[in-house]
Amino acid sequence: MGVAITVVPNAVCPGSSARVAAAANLPQGANTIWTVGGETISQSPSFEFGAAGRAPGPYRIGLRATADGYNDSSAETTVTVLNYVPPSGTLSATPVEIFVGETAALAANFRPGQCGGTLGPAAFTTSEGSIRGNQFDSTGVRFDPPGATEQRKTITVTAKVSDERGSGSADGAVVVKQRAALGAQRLPDVVFAEGSDRINNCGKRVLLEDLKNRFEADPGGRVVFVGHVAQSELASTGLDLKRALNGAAVISAGTGVCTKFPASQIFVNGAGAADNGTDFQPYFCGASAAVAERPGRGVQQSEDAKYRRVEVWFVPTGGVLPASAKDAKEASTLGAGALGCPR
Repeated sequence: MGVAITVVPNAVCPGSSARVAAAANLPQGANTIWTVGGETISQSPSFEFGAAGRAPGPYRIGLRATADGYNDSSAETTVTVLNYVPPSGTLSATPVEIFVGETAALAANFRPGQCGGTLGPAAFTTSEGSIRGNQFDSTGVRFDPPGATEQRKTITVTAKVSDERGSGSADGAVVVKQRAALGAQRLPDVVFAEGSDRINNCGKRVLLEDLKNRFEADPGGRVVFVGHVAQSELASTGLDLKRALNGAAVISAGTGVCTKFPASQIFVNGAGAADNGTDFQPYFCGASAAVAERPGRGVQQSEDAKYRRVEVWFVPTGGVLPASAKDAKEASTLGAGALGCPR
């Protein structure tokens, strides 16, 4: 009496079962004894091998058949209880590097695990920034205040998928960058006659030519004027600030020769007679026939001329104010609009 065993399927997941049967036509009245791991489990012609409650691994199934007039016969086979394996995959971002405020598209590619069933959709989370659908939004990623060099931060983004038994995840990275701050651009100093706050024609050339070209090319920029006085002028209270405010009026009054740059984008400060660490960069017109000055308003190069000046700075959009602009205030809050266009 030849016997064999069929198992369908021969590997089962937790909670599932396999049908085990004799793969032969047994004589009528034959007796069958089924064992699993040597333990009798059934005497029916076939049985269901259930994986519930069984540890993962191979199980030895035995069959012993007896019948009158036949020699006893036996057979063995193996059925495997599989272990649950969660889904696995990868997560990518395009582009991999972005500047703060920009977005990157996320793409998750997951493979089903073992014994997990159907995969659900991927859900994304991030260590910093935010997720909108399948996009990483870098708005809100924190950096130190902009400095002289570009800043970079690697943000971890995680994709998670679930199946009928558990879940799997994959990490990806997005490099978020913050541009270096644009430096303030220095223009020549406007130099004043002793005791005067009037910007002469030589100084106006700096403001109405060189500076004007800068703010017309970059309307979102800012202008900084820092006034200075010589020791001999300290009795004239506020002369340093008046000089700076007159510079603001020349480029904001909008009448006569004056331009109309917004006073809210002009910052003024008075440095007094102190050395604030900004070097002297004068613009002397001398006796140039192209610049006719009123009597007594011309400024010649001298030892103390460097103290009778206004620093002139243009700060590009997104740039950082120069160090000498510390405590500077908007010209619009200091009455620059009431000065009109200085003659």
